[in-house]
Amino acid sequence: MRQKESPILSALLYTLVAISLFLTVRILSTPSTIGLSQNSTTAVSANLTNTKKIEDVFAPIRMIVHTDKRIYLTQTPEIMKSVNELLGEGLLDGIEDVSTYAQEEFDALILAPTQLEIRFAEEVPLELLSRYFTNLQEDYYADTIDRIIFNSNEEDAVYLLNDKTKQVFTSKRPDNALQPLVDLYEGQKDAYMEVESYESESAISYLPKEAITIQKLVYLVEKPSNSYFIDLLFNDTTELKDNGNDELVSYSDNISELSIHKETGQLSYYRNILDAEELPAYRLIRDSFHEIKMLDNWTNPFYFYGFDEDTDNVYYRRYVNGYPIFGEVDYGLTRIHMSGSSMTELQFLTQVIQTPMTDRGEDVTLLSGKDLLAALDAGGYSSQEIQMIALGYDWTFSEESNRLVNLTPKWFIQIDGVWKSLDRWIDATETEADDSGL
Repeated sequence: MRQKESPILSALLYTLVAISLFLTVRILSTPSTIGLSQNSTTAVSANLTNTKKIEDVFAPIRMIVHTDKRIYLTQTPEIMKSVNELLGEGLLDGIEDVSTYAQEEFDALILAPTQLEIRFAEEVPLELLSRYFTNLQEDYYADTIDRIIFNSNEEDAVYLLNDKTKQVFTSKRPDNALQPLVDLYEGQKDAYMEVESYESESAISYLPKEAITIQKLVYLVEKPSNSYFIDLLFNDTTELKDNGNDELVSYSDNISELSIHKETGQLSYYRNILDAEELPAYRLIRDSFHEIKMLDNWTNPFYFYGFDEDTDNVYYRRYVNGYPIFGEVDYGLTRIHMSGSSMTELQFLTQVIQTPMTDRGEDVTLLSGKDLLAALDAGGYSSQEIQMIALGYDWTFSEESNRLVNLTPKWFIQIDGVWKSLDRWIDATETEADDSGL
């Protein structure tokens, strides 16, 4: 006798068949996860990523204490985080006045004794520091500053300075604003080093009075899977074209293209956008942050590092232990090109440091500021052509494995907009001399 089919069983079977067909179509139409993750570096899940906060990225990187006779500097991350948080409590009211100083007057303001100076890596639009004010007027949103000065006279205004334009903005100082900042010095003096001022092409900066010893770092590096970036950068992954080769993982659609270097993890992205709205610089910079905040997965400090008005490129830089990361290939730099409110180009390193190899660390002693300037002068580089000097880490991949990275402390110098280590600048002049037969 024929058994009657159960309606519930039939419905269940049809449901399973439908699910099976859907998954088959999905697998066939989506780029293979194996293909997307194919490189010699371990690919880890998206939980490695780190969503950045705007108040941490547009933040000061060092504080300088001017006493009666000496100058001390710190860039310790914990102290700078406290400085940023104190200012972020709306410490200032609004802008009271703005003046343009003569060079000599401007330098005197910076180097006056008994004051605190707070420095940013590059000039930052005031709109992106609006949390520092209770009432920042919109007229000043587009203005930019490099440093903030609190002098010891509580009745004086707070000074906000732009090194390029020599503009000085003043804001009324609230009662007892200086003491919490002074406490960050008095309670942790061992985190400060004595420095001397020097004048470069662009501004007054500071270099250590004595030779300085910093530890070379070695890390295991990891990265999110390539599919993580594909999902974020492409609206529809079902129509992607695979352009990969032995060197690159590469995908494209009708308007954009993504490439990731298999060995280093360097990511390059291009998107075609027409008829973009023209926006003020501070809006471009803010919008660039919203583009990068989830993409660049660096979990250590990460700071705004400048805006190029000629190209609309926005730059950010990775830091470790308060020091910027550079390299012969500048792996510490993130570059975003904006067209209106949209990103059209992006370049950054997807790999991030994860596990320190503490047994491989070693101390590296670097020249004092005086000896550094003497070495540059002997190499043919005058202070008037030096734009900036920074103590940072040179990122190099280990010869053992591209999963190991060496971070070697070095002096880095910016000339004609280009950052190179001291040894590379000196090598360049020696090569020129050899080529000319001198």
